[in-house]
Amino acid sequence: MDDLRCPNCGALVSADAGWCGQCFTSLRPAPDPEPALVLTRPAPGEPREGGAGATWPCPTCGSQNPLELDACSVCGTSFAALLRQDEPGPTVSPRDAFLWSLTFPGVGHAKAGRGADGIARGTLFVLTFGLALVIVLSGVSSAPIFGVVALLLVSALTIYLGSAAEAYRLADGGSPFVSARTLLWATVALIMTSVSLLAMSVVTVNSR
Repeated sequence: MDDLRCPNCGALVSADAGWCGQCFTSLRPAPDPEPALVLTRPAPGEPREGGAGATWPCPTCGSQNPLELDACSVCGTSFAALLRQDEPGPTVSPRDAFLWSLTFPGVGHAKAGRGADGIARGTLFVLTFGLALVIVLSGVSSAPIFGVVALLLVSALTIYLGSAAEAYRLADGGSPFVSARTLLWATVALIMTSVSLLAMSVVTVNSR
């Protein structure tokens, strides 16, 4: 069997050698390259192969995607974008929103496109101010009850002025001062505190 030379260092090697004994270069023939896998994407709006079944249209590129995908296979847009609606922007100037809120807490929020926030602030104002008014009209008088009334009136005034300032901020493109969850828990805490103090006051008055 004839000897061959290493293509790397030129050393003599046997014809059946797999490696060069001098430089350890592989002498085995290189394997044939595998054909490249070509992936094709459907054109926007074109149905996919084997596309039997329900699909959803991408709102960005128009491609049809199977329902099991939660994002577009072409541009990556989330399926949730189909259900997402643009929030209406403020339809009133900050000054007008402030003045509307001074007429009643929450009206300025509604004018600024935040009706749910406006209802929450208006309801909280009615609860605090209304409860204070009921206690005053009940005729019960004692130092603890005066404290409860003062707490409720201060809370109502804070809600009144805070709602006006917040309505101005919302109409100017800002975010609320207080989130809906925080406002809910604050309302619950205020009502529970007021009821507890009122009950203690009534018990104290009756025990005398």
